[in-house]
Amino acid sequence: MSFLNRRAARTAVVAAVGISALGLSAVTASAKVDYDFKASPHTVKAGGRIHLKGHAGADSDVFQKFCVQQRQGRSWRTVKCAHGAVFDGGTVNTWVKATHRGTLKFRGALYEADWGSNKLRLQLVTPAETVRVH
Repeated sequence: MSFLNRRAARTAVVAAVGISALGLSAVTASAKVDYDFKASPHTVKAGGRIHLKGHAGADSDVFQKFCVQQRQGRSWRTVKCAHGAVFDGGTVNTWVKATHRGTLKFRGALYEADWGSNKLRLQLVTPAETVRVH
C-alpha cells in the first residue's frame, strides 16, 4: 500500500469517527422532560381553597427546581417551589385561598442551572390551569 493510499484511508477513518461523534452528541443533547400540573377545583366560591399539585423533571444532569406560579396582571408570581435536585425538579403540593371574584390562572415552571452557575433559567412551563371564583 502506497503512502498516499494509507493517508487517504487514515483520513477516511478519522472523518467517519468525527461524523459519528457529532451524531451521538446531537442525540444525547435532547433531554426528555416529564411534567404534570393540576389546579382543582376549576370553580370555587370566594374565600374557598384551591389545590395546586404538580411535579417536573428532566433527564439532564443539571440542578432543577419546579415551581407553581400564579398570574398577576401581565406577569407570573411564584406561589411555592420544591427543593429541587439533579435529574428531578421536585414536587409541589399546596393550597391557596381565593380571596376575590374573577378568574385565576396557575401554571408549573421548571427551572435549570448549569454546572458552575447559581443562576436558574426557565426551561419549561406547563399549560395554564384556569380557576373561576364566584
